[in-house]
Amino acid sequence: MVDATFIFTIVAIILIIGFLGDLFFKKTGIPFFIFLIFMGIVLGPILNVLPRDTLLPSLGVFAELTLLMVLFYGGLDTRFDSAVKGGGRAFIQVVIYVLTSTAIIGFLVNLFMGWDLLQSLIFASMVGGETTAAVVIPLSRRLNFQDVTVAFLTLESAMNSIFSIVLFFAFAGAYSTDAENWVSTLITIGADFGVGIATGILLGIIWVFILHFLQNQKFTYVLTLALIFVTYVLSTFLGGNGELSVLIFGLALGNYYLLKRLYKGHFNMDPLQKQLGIFQEEISFLLETLFFVFLGLTFVIHPSIIITNFAISVVLVTVLLAVRFVATEVSTFRSEMRQDRRGIILMCAQGLVPATLAIIALNLQIPLADSFLNLVTYVIIITNVVTAVGAVLSRHNGGSQKPPQPVEVTVAGS
Repeated sequence: MVDATFIFTIVAIILIIGFLGDLFFKKTGIPFFIFLIFMGIVLGPILNVLPRDTLLPSLGVFAELTLLMVLFYGGLDTRFDSAVKGGGRAFIQVVIYVLTSTAIIGFLVNLFMGWDLLQSLIFASMVGGETTAAVVIPLSRRLNFQDVTVAFLTLESAMNSIFSIVLFFAFAGAYSTDAENWVSTLITIGADFGVGIATGILLGIIWVFILHFLQNQKFTYVLTLALIFVTYVLSTFLGGNGELSVLIFGLALGNYYLLKRLYKGHFNMDPLQKQLGIFQEEISFLLETLFFVFLGLTFVIHPSIIITNFAISVVLVTVLLAVRFVATEVSTFRSEMRQDRRGIILMCAQGLVPATLAIIALNLQIPLADSFLNLVTYVIIITNVVTAVGAVLSRHNGGSQKPPQPVEVTVAGS
C-alpha cells in the first residue's frame, strides 16, 4: 500500500507545477498541459511510482466528475445574448470543423485500421474538432488578434466541446445498445438529449429562484454542487443525457437575468453569481491539473508501437488542420477576421474533453479503448505544440503585442 505522506507529497508537487505552469503559459503561450502529461508519463509508465492498474478502477468516476465541473462552469460563464449575437460565424466554423473532421477520421480509421464503424466514430468524436478553451481563450487574448477574432475563438471553443460530447455519447449509446436500425437509434438519441435539455432547464430555473432567496446564506456554493449532482442523476434516471443536463443547468444559472421579466420586484444575483464563478474556476483548475497528470499515468509505452502511434497521430492532426483551413475560409468569408485566418487555423489545441471522453470509453469497457487513450494523448500533445508554434509565429509577424482587451464573451476552460 502506498504511504499517505507520499501521496500528499506527489499531489502537492502536481498542484505547484500546475500553478507555475499556468504562469509560464501566460508569459510564453506554451500550454502547460503538455508538462502535466509528461509528468504523469514519468511517474507512471517510466518510473512506475503510481501503477496504471491501481488507478483505472476509479479514474472513470474522476473523469466524469471533471467533465461535469467543466461543463457546469462553461454554462455558468457563457452569456446567452452574446452567443446569439456573435455566434453565427462561430457556429458555421464548428459545424464544418467538428462534423467533417469526425466523419473523415471515422472513415479513415475504419478503412485503414479495420476498426468497427461505430468504434471508429466513437474515437473520431473524441478528437474530431475540439479546441480547449483553457489554452485557446487566454492565448488568443495575448496575441495580436482583433477583439472580434478573440470572441470568435471563444465561442468556437465553447460550442465544439458541446458537439464533441454530444456526438461521443450518441455513438457510445448506439454501440452499447448494439443497435442495427439507425433510424430508431437516432430517435432514441434525440429523446435522450431532449430529456437532458428539459431536465437541465427545469432544475436550472427552479434553482435560480431558490438561490434568489438564499443568496445571503452561507454555503450556497456547496448546495449548488449538490444540485449539479442531482441534475445529473435525475436526468440519467429519466433516460436523458446527464452531461448535457449539467451544461444546461449552468447556462440557466449563468443567464438568470433572462428570468427578470417573469419576476416582479428586485431580482439581482450578480454578487452571488460572481462568487459561484470564482469558486467553480478554482475547482475546475484543480481537477484539470490532476486529470492531465492522471492521463499521463495511464499512458502505455510499447517501444514497438510508439513510432506507429505517433505517425497515426500526425496524420490525424494533419486531417484536423486541413479541415480547419476549409472551415476557417468559409466562416471568415467577407469578414474583418480574414487577416487573422492563419492564427485561427493554428489555434487547434485539444485538452480536457477528448482526454475525459477517452477515459470514459475505457470505463465503459469499449473495445480498443486503450488504443483510443494512447492516440488521444498523442493528439493532445501534438495539437498543443502546433498552437504554441502558431502563437510564436503570430507574435513574430504581428509586430508589437497589444495589451489584453476585455471580451464580451467568456467561456470556461475545457
